[in-house]
Amino acid sequence: MAKCPTCQGTGCVEPAEDVLDSLYQIYMACPLCKPEPGWDKQASLVSLPGGKDINAGTLRCGSCGRRPLDAVMGHGLSIMQEHGDREEDAGLARAGTPLIARGFPIMYPPRLGPGSIILIADDIGQAAAEDIVDRVPEVKGVVLRTGDQAQSVGILDSTSKPHEYTLLAGCDMRCDVVQTAFGELAIYKNQSKIHIEFDNRHKMDILGKLDHQGLLAGRVVVDGMCGPGTLGLMAMLAGARMVVFNDAWRPAIENVLLNLEVNKGLLDVEPEVITPAEELSMVGDEPVLVARALRGGQVMAEVYFGDLRKLSGIVEKWDVCLIDAFPAMEPSEFVNIWAGKHPGGSVIVI
Repeated sequence: MAKCPTCQGTGCVEPAEDVLDSLYQIYMACPLCKPEPGWDKQASLVSLPGGKDINAGTLRCGSCGRRPLDAVMGHGLSIMQEHGDREEDAGLARAGTPLIARGFPIMYPPRLGPGSIILIADDIGQAAAEDIVDRVPEVKGVVLRTGDQAQSVGILDSTSKPHEYTLLAGCDMRCDVVQTAFGELAIYKNQSKIHIEFDNRHKMDILGKLDHQGLLAGRVVVDGMCGPGTLGLMAMLAGARMVVFNDAWRPAIENVLLNLEVNKGLLDVEPEVITPAEELSMVGDEPVLVARALRGGQVMAEVYFGDLRKLSGIVEKWDVCLIDAFPAMEPSEFVNIWAGKHPGGSVIVI
């Protein structure tokens, strides 16, 4: 069973099949749940019904044991106030950003059970974070956001300085369910080290168009700045003959390895590690082959750790190179190198 790169446990990482089977019930209110409280996010917590004495039992359903997001965030906010990290008149909007541990589009307010959210917060201390994880059952981990909110977590390229958030308490591993016409996959991410992405429909639409153009099925696809591997894994699901994953950020490679493992049943592959991730530096330069994924003895995927520009000298036969750069990055150098290396290939900037 796959282990979490953060906590080294198996409880927060499940095979994709199990994630998908349980997905559509985990955030639904049961018949006995009370209506949403509808708390004003700007009003002071103490002015809200029950806000003055909020605790782990506030608004918890006696039947299913879940409670509304407002109650969970209010409980966390009250602990921040105890530690002096928030003003006494602070409202729910000051508590932080909750990321559900299994992310997928839902059209209703979630009802949360144990370990349901990762809390991303500004200006919070270690003691308050540890207290929240200890006393708020629904909070799996607390992450301190650093830098500008618009600044992407990770690296722009192999020469740039990494930007990370800080995991203060608990575990930051969460899973996004990616849905396309090809099917669904579970994409796990260490959220303090991997770019937060709330909506990937644009990228999935691009993959759909490439599929209609005949550029995925039976082709060799390079996912050049793969992050946790979303695009490359979907290309595999779409029938690519082989996918080459690459990233220069070690946490991204760790997540790719994890996602190949948890999705291996859906992809019908068996991952094989060649270079253990712990032997890698944090930022890669010369490409290193880290892993393969096999199907019936045939190589269906390779995972490289290194500079995408230098990878062009290693991967000789390819049909499509996907470049999913951060918004602040200018991808033209990478495009020119890969387009010049193989004039017949298609270089697609996502």
